[in-house]
Amino acid sequence: MISIFSQYKGLSKSAYVIFFARIITNMGGFIWPLLTLILSRKIGYSASTIAWLSIAIGGLFLPATIIGGKLADKYNRKKLIITFDIITVIFFILAGLVEPGTLMLVFFVIAGLFANMEYPAFEALIADVTKPKEREKVYSLSYLGHNLGFMFGASIGGLLFENYLSLAFIIDGATTLLSTILIIFFIKNVKIQNIEEEEENEYENNADINTSSLDILKKRKSILIQLIIFMFSSFIYDQWSFVLPLYMEDIFLDKGARYFGLISSFNGFVVIAFTPIVTHLLRKLNELPKIIIGITLYSLSYLIIVDTNIYFIFYIMMFAFTIGEIVNMLGSAPYISRRVPASHRGRINSYRNIGYFIGGTGGRVIMGYLIDNMSYGAAFIALGIIGIIAAIVVGFNYKLDKSIFPKLYQSDNGKVKIDAQLEE
Repeated sequence: MISIFSQYKGLSKSAYVIFFARIITNMGGFIWPLLTLILSRKIGYSASTIAWLSIAIGGLFLPATIIGGKLADKYNRKKLIITFDIITVIFFILAGLVEPGTLMLVFFVIAGLFANMEYPAFEALIADVTKPKEREKVYSLSYLGHNLGFMFGASIGGLLFENYLSLAFIIDGATTLLSTILIIFFIKNVKIQNIEEEEENEYENNADINTSSLDILKKRKSILIQLIIFMFSSFIYDQWSFVLPLYMEDIFLDKGARYFGLISSFNGFVVIAFTPIVTHLLRKLNELPKIIIGITLYSLSYLIIVDTNIYFIFYIMMFAFTIGEIVNMLGSAPYISRRVPASHRGRINSYRNIGYFIGGTGGRVIMGYLIDNMSYGAAFIALGIIGIIAAIVVGFNYKLDKSIFPKLYQSDNGKVKIDAQLEE
């Protein structure tokens, strides 16, 4: 048990700053999972309308993500994060000062727009300020912080939803501001690949800044395939905040929002309790096998709640879903950072974010159609089938990845040996 928690000792100082920043941000980060219920219960949209709104919002977010990725590779990533976070905070607070309706949605979308512009810089920042060998543990710790804050935040959000929705928006903005302050004061002198020579990874060598990111992907085809898989992974994963709350509202009526908030908190609890354990148990397993296990688990977990109105069963479903989520995160989070030149992290991460948006918004449209024209059971079965197909494709990509990045598969007791020197 001691070894499980001691694995987080000796990480880069920035890793712990990011951990605490994640906790603070996500203690107020309960608006996003409640968005479906806000649009349906507070504003009055149908499932199909919400799905199409998601597509429209995603259409706005895509160019913002691309711009954010380019800016992250051109300018100081820390300064970009601070700037975008401050703008996000302003519009979160504005959303909390108006009644539920079109104007609230507009303010919320603008806040999300800048939050998405910030995302590629933040993902690149994590890789910049940490060492390649500790990357998986750093992402694990960051994810743990995300869910430690979210566990409390989701319950608070469920309680505030009915009568104090405006306060929820303001709290979300305030916590984002606090986490930004941590980054301002405690993450300093960020430099791309600021690591010790013996821990360098030749695949992270800076490429010519003018080299197209598409050219990078052509030469490293397994990354391109994995970006497509991330899209389908998002298609499946995103339904926990779309189909699940609608299903629970359909079954439990006015108790649906509160029950969903509790289930969301349980998700955070499982992450906190099991992320260190799963990280330790799967430490010798490569990224892509973890992704296979993760996608399979959380896609099939939806089948557990088909045609049931027993509340306890939803906790069983959420446990299986969350274990899959943890395993998938341990594989997908460090995958890009170890295979992409440091000079192109922002742009490649923006492509990954685009994949998440396409998968998530496209999934909402398809699931909305299935719900309105067929049944929730049909929607859940579709998710299981898509998950199995995605896992099989990752299995084939695993072989390709080995041939393109052979040195990432040279190991001794599960620790990667890479002797290449980093080119300045």
